[in-house]
Amino acid sequence: MLTRDFVGGVASIAIGTVYLYFAYQLRISALDDSMGPGGLPRVYGWLLVGLGAVLTIQAIVSRRMAMASDATGGRDEWDGQGRKILHAAGLLAIGTGYVLVIETLGYLLSVAVLLLVTTLYLGAGNKGRALAVAVLGAVFLWVMFVIVLGVRMPSGVLASLGL
Repeated sequence: MLTRDFVGGVASIAIGTVYLYFAYQLRISALDDSMGPGGLPRVYGWLLVGLGAVLTIQAIVSRRMAMASDATGGRDEWDGQGRKILHAAGLLAIGTGYVLVIETLGYLLSVAVLLLVTTLYLGAGNKGRALAVAVLGAVFLWVMFVIVLGVRMPSGVLASLGL
C-alpha cells in the first residue's frame, strides 16, 4: 500500500524536476550577475527534488520497519483524506481564478480579492478584519512592487487612474 509520505515524496520529485527543467531554460544575459536569473530557481528546484527523495526514502524505510514489527494495527492512513484533497483543490481554484482575472482587474484589485477570498475560504471569523487585511495587504504589496521595486504590474480597470 502507498503511504501519504511516499506519494508526497514522489510528487515533490516530479514537481521539482519540472521546475528544474524550466529553471534551466531561462536565458542568460550579459548584464546578469554571477548567479544569473536561473540561480535561485535552480536552488529551489534541487531542494524540492532532494527533500522529495528524503521523504520517499523515509517512507520506504518506515513502511518496511512497520511491516517487520506489524505495528500498523490494520488502520488505513488514507481514511478521511478526500475532504482534505477537496479543500486543497479549492485553494488551487482560488489561485487559478487570480491568474485568470489579473489582466482584467489589475494587480491591486486582484490581490485584494485573492487575499479576501482566501482568508474567508480558510475560515476567517471576523469578516471586517478579513476585508481590512485584504485591502491593506494589497496596498502594501502594490506599493512594495510597483513603487519601491519599480516592477510593472497589470493596471486593469484602474489604468484610467494611473495606478
